[in-house]
Amino acid sequence: MDKPFLQTLNLYRSKSALQISPSPELALVFVSLAPVIPGMENKMPDKNTKKYLWDKKLTASFNFEGALEVAAAASALAEGKESLVADSKGTLPSWYRDPAKCGRDGNAKIIGFYRPKDPPTGSKVRYFLGITENNKSKDGQKIGIALEYPDLFKISRVMEEAALAILGWRKHIEARCDANGHAGLMASNHETVDTPSPNPPATANGTSQQSEVF
Repeated sequence: MDKPFLQTLNLYRSKSALQISPSPELALVFVSLAPVIPGMENKMPDKNTKKYLWDKKLTASFNFEGALEVAAAASALAEGKESLVADSKGTLPSWYRDPAKCGRDGNAKIIGFYRPKDPPTGSKVRYFLGITENNKSKDGQKIGIALEYPDLFKISRVMEEAALAILGWRKHIEARCDANGHAGLMASNHETVDTPSPNPPATANGTSQQSEVF
């Protein structure tokens, strides 16, 4: 398989970090958020010293359609066209992901865009991107990252490129499977793969649930 043109996008903030990375083998793009190490919020790490807890990250995966949905939402928010993506109650887009739907371990997650609560005057933060882990005890992990307008354009661009790349990756995967005589691609052992649930938890008005603003 040719080297993918899509590169990993990393955004770093004082409280968390965002990584968007492609997987040509799975024809998916992964969006991960990692929390900062306690006490390192406003510090620059020394050489060979970590700032973020990547082993505590939350990850959601997107296929072709999902990647385009995220790209479109980020683009609309970056251009100040929030009304194009918000629902009738003003709720911003979110996506429900459940790894159990593809036979994998792990809790379901909701990833979505959120408005900041009471931003200080002059703040450049426009939105948050957050991932909330759902579990039966309702005490799942939550990680959010502050986004400025340039960050939204970056996310939109990367997710759009990922969607286009996925089409090519699918062809490679299908050709490889046909050559090997397999009916379908065997599942990878990537622990973070998850798929949209056909029946996400819904609120009274039928929309997917969102967690509180980060």
